[in-house]
Amino acid sequence: MLGAGCHREEISVVRVPKVAEPPAPSPIRFQLPSGWTEVPAAKMSVALFSIADHKAELSVMSFPGEGASQLSLINVVRDTSGLPPLSDAELAKLTEPVTVGDAKGSLVNLTGSTTGNSTSSNEVLVAVVPHEGTTWFFKLIGNAQTVAAQKPAMIDFLKSVSFVSGAEIPSPHVEMSSAGDTGQMPQDNTGAAPVNIPSPEPDKPAWIVPTGWHEAETPQFVLAKYVANGPDGDASVTVSQLAGEGGGFLMNINRWRGQVGLAPLGDDETSKAFTPLDVPGGKAMLVDVNGKGKNGKDTRIVGIIWPRDGQTWFYKLTGDTPAAARVKDDFLKFVQSVRYPNG
Repeated sequence: MLGAGCHREEISVVRVPKVAEPPAPSPIRFQLPSGWTEVPAAKMSVALFSIADHKAELSVMSFPGEGASQLSLINVVRDTSGLPPLSDAELAKLTEPVTVGDAKGSLVNLTGSTTGNSTSSNEVLVAVVPHEGTTWFFKLIGNAQTVAAQKPAMIDFLKSVSFVSGAEIPSPHVEMSSAGDTGQMPQDNTGAAPVNIPSPEPDKPAWIVPTGWHEAETPQFVLAKYVANGPDGDASVTVSQLAGEGGGFLMNINRWRGQVGLAPLGDDETSKAFTPLDVPGGKAMLVDVNGKGKNGKDTRIVGIIWPRDGQTWFYKLTGDTPAAARVKDDFLKFVQSVRYPNG
């Protein structure tokens, strides 16, 4: 027994290969129209589609609950688009019934005008449908001509949708503003396109904050915000991120122009709207517009649109004209100091 007890047991290590988890099944099924291509969706989207050679896109999002006020949602989006809020009666004029699978919903022209005098060169259609405790949003966005041509395809797509029972439904986990109930609209500080909501847990880049900038509380859908104080007024800088093309370059430019009281540009005027900016790893687009803000003061917006790895990043400087002029050089250095986690 003593002899047997002196033998040491040999320890062997067995490596068991990790079994990759199968991807979660999509919570919806659908029939893809001709000319539509499914592309990778961001965390906040269930699905994303490129349409007509990237002239438009359709995204699918979901929010828990069925109690969200449709008027509140529409007015938040219209405000970020530089459009005035609607009343219930005005919203009804821009809304039509639509079928989504076996459910009944509403199709809303977000950029529509109740007077018929809309000057927007872009258009946003959103189908809203509640289904088994979830509110679904199907958003078609692009230039007005393409959206008008794709509307029948969108309606056919919605009819083909079926909801998969028991599938996990991703959610942005954000709270919609109740602006439509209070009559007060939130200030737009995102630099983001309508309805597109940034991921709640993005891979946040690193940057160098200029001396004199103070970090401020971030508004909804904004990743970071800084304020630069000075004797000529305050200027704010915000950072936000969207999936894909972020609604399109021209739409964002026209929204920023609308925020300082300038008329929208047409498709043939795009080249006048920006200048290229050297950034690490490539080029970004710099937009610089002056006009009158909502407070009636001379206001300047300097915006950077930076497409990168299937996402679009927005860096936006806003302030009274003298303050924005003071901060602009530091703002450009700030953007050029950005380094993303994946290089």
